[in-house]
Amino acid sequence: MSASYVSDLHINVKGVPFHLCKEMLAKRSSKVSSLLERNEIDELRLILRDLEVDPETFELVARFCNGSEFKFTSDTIVSVLCIAYYLGMNEEQSSNNLLGKASEFLEHRVFPSWSETINALRSGDKSFDKLADVGLVDVFFDSLIEKASYDPRLLGELIKNRAETDDYRPNPRRRLFVIDWKSEDLITIPLRLYEPFMIRAIKSRSIPVEYIVLSVCKYAKKWVFDTEESLSGQKREAIEVVERLLPYQRGLISCELLFESLKHSIWLEASSECQNGFMIRICKQLDMAKSTDLKILSRGYGEKAEGFENIELVKTVVKSFYTYCANEDSETVSHFVKVAKLSEEFLFLAASEASLKLEAFVELAEMTVAVSQGILSYSDGIYRAIDVFLESHRYLTESEKMEVCKVLECGKLSQEGFERAAKNQKLPLRIVVNVLCVSQLQIRDTVAKEIKGMEEKVDEEEEEEIEVSSDEDEMEKMSNKLLGLEIENDECVVHRRKNMKKKKKKKISVWGQVKRKFGCLNSSSSSYSVDACTCDVKKKKKKIHHHYG
Repeated sequence: MSASYVSDLHINVKGVPFHLCKEMLAKRSSKVSSLLERNEIDELRLILRDLEVDPETFELVARFCNGSEFKFTSDTIVSVLCIAYYLGMNEEQSSNNLLGKASEFLEHRVFPSWSETINALRSGDKSFDKLADVGLVDVFFDSLIEKASYDPRLLGELIKNRAETDDYRPNPRRRLFVIDWKSEDLITIPLRLYEPFMIRAIKSRSIPVEYIVLSVCKYAKKWVFDTEESLSGQKREAIEVVERLLPYQRGLISCELLFESLKHSIWLEASSECQNGFMIRICKQLDMAKSTDLKILSRGYGEKAEGFENIELVKTVVKSFYTYCANEDSETVSHFVKVAKLSEEFLFLAASEASLKLEAFVELAEMTVAVSQGILSYSDGIYRAIDVFLESHRYLTESEKMEVCKVLECGKLSQEGFERAAKNQKLPLRIVVNVLCVSQLQIRDTVAKEIKGMEEKVDEEEEEEIEVSSDEDEMEKMSNKLLGLEIENDECVVHRRKNMKKKKKKKISVWGQVKRKFGCLNSSSSSYSVDACTCDVKKKKKKIHHHYG
């Protein structure tokens, strides 16, 4: 790797020797020129060590100073920029210098491409701390946010909204870069860069929140759930970052991921704020969960972990749900019904596991009974779970079977449930007898209610007949009175109609500033009315007025 030119400056970069010409390097670098003037060449070696320069990158610098051919890549561009900036290899020192060339490559070859930008950001991770004061990290973030705002699918595909995501069209003002499919994934960048980027993206409000959530969930799966290489400390830091980035909005995050996150946050001993954050999100949407989601919580830790080893965590989550609903003081009756059914489904799922212990099943069954109390009309779900548990645990003694069945409320079985339980040979005999007795009592009560209903109906019909008879008499009397008035006042009616005909009817109506810091530059009802008749009728020398209207 040594150069073929005259050299009088010897530098070792991570064990690789480089031979440089002092004059050529001093001509390009203001830092080297200043050190040579003060005869402090050993200081140069310390600078290179602090920059954590790798031999491949420094070779580019050496080739540039020598005038040999060299080529930038997205893997090396950030490190080259770092060296060039701190060695003062800018246009002020000499024209067409390394900093200017690297900045031009970054602007025209890296930023137009999502993948190249991600690759450069990932590869230059260790160098960004040295370039923080010139705002280079912000330039990278703004470039990526602009691309993701143009097409959020770069952060990942939303499966349920795939048809909707095809509607994105480029804004003419933003047609500055190429969208490359099979692109680099943002979640490959280091955590210390990923978190500030996502915070900046959230604050920009230019990327739909669904895609932000998608990326964060992918990050959790890659760096917390699916990896075995990371140390527990690194995983703990990652899960805490994930919790801080995820929104609290109901329904945006899958229950599966929330349960997995809560489980890992406990296992990794994450902060109480982190664990509580996941618990609150779960309580907001526990009614949306499936029984398989609850199984995640019950599964033990480690590679060989089996299901239903951790029943206490499931009980804690369900209890927290009711505490949360009570504190929220909102109308959540439908949520209670769904969670009660969820508990029954989970109990049924757990009952089929041969490894589930009797004590654990009884605990889950008692929780399910408490959850469904006053919410569900029938206890058929609990009966079915008991039936499955007895089937998968045929070795149980009669007393153990009674322990299993003590949570069964026979009085809340439906008619179908009664019929099934009465014929179930797996149930203890005492339970079957109890079911039959309760069934007979219910039949007796039902028959008694029907008889009472029929008697009340007969009484009502008799009362109606009496009322109808009375009403008919009253109607007959009224008809006779009206008939008398009609005969007596016939003349008045005719007179009124003639007057009505005579009445008239009424009518109804950031990149430039970075380059300047680099030193690459020198410095956007009315209705008809009828009068009542006042015709006089003589009778017994009295004047009677009839008013019709």
